[in-house]
Amino acid sequence: NHEDVLVAAQYGFQDEVNRKYRTHKTSLIDLFKDIFSWLPLYSSVHTGKSKIIIMHGGISDLIKLEEIKSLQRNRYVTMEIPPESKSGGKELTSDEEDEYFQMQDLLWSDPDPYNREGCRNNDQRNIGAFWGSNITEEFLNQYNYSMIIRSHQVKQKGYEYTHDEKVLTVFSASNYCGGFNWGAIVRWDYNEEEPWLISYKIGSVEMKNLSFNKQVTLFEDPAYHSLMEKIITNKSSLQKEFEKRDRYRTNHLPLKIWFEIMTNVLRINLPWLTLRSKLVQEDKQGILYNTMFDEYSLDNTKFQISNPGIMEDLYMWKDLLMRLFNLIDQDHSGFITRDEFADILKLLLCDEDNSDGINETYIEELSSAMDLDKNGRIDINEFLESFRIVNVKNSGKSNYQSGSSKKKVQNTNF
Repeated sequence: NHEDVLVAAQYGFQDEVNRKYRTHKTSLIDLFKDIFSWLPLYSSVHTGKSKIIIMHGGISDLIKLEEIKSLQRNRYVTMEIPPESKSGGKELTSDEEDEYFQMQDLLWSDPDPYNREGCRNNDQRNIGAFWGSNITEEFLNQYNYSMIIRSHQVKQKGYEYTHDEKVLTVFSASNYCGGFNWGAIVRWDYNEEEPWLISYKIGSVEMKNLSFNKQVTLFEDPAYHSLMEKIITNKSSLQKEFEKRDRYRTNHLPLKIWFEIMTNVLRINLPWLTLRSKLVQEDKQGILYNTMFDEYSLDNTKFQISNPGIMEDLYMWKDLLMRLFNLIDQDHSGFITRDEFADILKLLLCDEDNSDGINETYIEELSSAMDLDKNGRIDINEFLESFRIVNVKNSGKSNYQSGSSKKKVQNTNF
């Protein structure tokens, strides 16, 4: 799924092409887009004694390999926006929609995290499926495979067996996105019964052997900025949980409760107890939870005051909005119309059943927020400027810029 044109736009590939090949960047991006759209969706491998199937995401109860083999692969340049129908219209036929969902599942699905049977929507990714061990068993029997090997998820050891060791997840990047996981590869020699799993860790830092000050210094650049971005994005959810657990309205929470809320809402298992001095104030009564937001705000103050919560909503979607912006701005002019931006928002807010429950007033307010100079156009500079997080306590303005910076992924040097 990393060769999806919108994923390439979000996670740095398009930026790298633009930076290295300024003269021919547009034609090269188009060429890569075409090449990516021809890449296979799965591989079938015979090891002599076993037959395995390999894909990026996973399977579901919709997968029909005979249909996957015969589909017109290059119709799909992204899984986030359906292709046009072969008939030329925007509405897909039921067969085309079924094909589209099968591709989504192969590229984006995960084994069910709660070990449930059957299939259900992957609500953690909002694309693909969660599938259970019974679906694995049925699929392997139907197509005479012995195992599924897939990637798509960071695993602490670099790999993980699930579904009675019929599904193997292997993730090759160690220390992924500033984390501390191991990476792994699978080697399966011919005529061997089992694979050989090789785990490794490149350039890791043993945090527990470092002083507290050294740990904080390592964490701050750039991960601290990324963490504050995530905290501000989830400000409403965090405040709701804080206030819910603060029964007597003391503006304090016990350390343990604050730790649980941070972990559950942000879905990041970090050493919050160690990091708390960098995030919140604390006294004898406990954690002063609201102080976590005192120093930081979204830098569109005028609009925030008149429209509380809207800028936070925009910030939550900023990565997908940026990718859709780039997709619509095909001539790289640096701007799109407000109507085009409104169409993006409708795509994001539309219910799964395509009902008409979209609040047009809310769409207009969001679009207006992005059109800072009110000229009817949203240019890239306005777009990025609306997603600035600032440290207002230390410098009043722009201690660091978070929304407009490129998302960074740590590279591993072998």
